[in-house]
Amino acid sequence: MLDKASSLTGYQLSGLDGNIGSVKEFYFDDHHWTIRYLVADTGTWLEERQVLLSPYALTEVHRKTNHSVALTQKQIIDSPL
Repeated sequence: MLDKASSLTGYQLSGLDGNIGSVKEFYFDDHHWTIRYLVADTGTWLEERQVLLSPYALTEVHRKTNHSVALTQKQIIDSPL
């Protein structure tokens, strides 16, 4: 099923051990017509930092609730700035 990427904006992201944040925007590769990264706003749990997540990190998409990410909060903390 195809959906607009913009329909994912604002969705909550749940990691393996807790909340990651919410989808803020996307980096799109217009040469290959793919989403390269999701920009996740981590809110206040990580000093109001935004992180880039590979779309391959998404494991499940629940339309009404949230999305699961195959990453831990520690992996998000240790990601490059």
